[in-house]
Amino acid sequence: MEAKRITIFTGPFGSGKTEIAVNYALHLNRHGEKVGLVDLDIVNPYFRSRALSQWLKEAGIDLVSTQPGLEMADLPALSPRIFSFLQSPDHQVIFDVGGDPVGARVLGRFQPYFQTNPYRLWLVVNPYRPGYEDPERIVDLAREVEAASRLEIAGLIDNSNLGKLTDQKVRTEGAALVQAAATRLEVPVVFRTYTDQAFLTELEQAGAERIFPLNLYMLPPWEVD
Repeated sequence: MEAKRITIFTGPFGSGKTEIAVNYALHLNRHGEKVGLVDLDIVNPYFRSRALSQWLKEAGIDLVSTQPGLEMADLPALSPRIFSFLQSPDHQVIFDVGGDPVGARVLGRFQPYFQTNPYRLWLVVNPYRPGYEDPERIVDLAREVEAASRLEIAGLIDNSNLGKLTDQKVRTEGAALVQAAATRLEVPVVFRTYTDQAFLTELEQAGAERIFPLNLYMLPPWEVD
């Protein structure tokens, strides 16, 4: 997972792409990278990386999104600091983008930077979310995102899970669905995510696949004390 200067995470509601974007930003930061995290999710009102802004700042991650005072609004009044990230060659820039054509269209504002800087657009997939059990539907979504963003998807991220009900069978069956979609799209599965540390250790020892451990930071409002 060698870092290009710009990494874009997109995915439909419930895919886990914001959780993965936050974890990936922290991963780069731990490896000595200067990271700018850009929250462009103007669709999903519940799971937004901007909700962790202060905590991320203390962890060394600089997050920007809307203009000050509009942080929780559904308006694409984006901060000019996003452009300063893109213009700074020493920043790794991570975009957290809504995974439908409406959300992906916001990326159009940054086309000149994508044309002149190495970027990769990764689609996060959880095939257990309603409507995405069929690989063909995942392919359709990918094509819709590409058309709206005018960018090419470079790979899929397998985030197959059923929350606390996730077990090896869930992971294996989900992985097959995501791989089928990736094969149709002719792109790789970049990595598969895991939160079960015991299972993760077994996989790391086996060296069987590219894995990315997740810590869960994004809690729905009804689970916050």
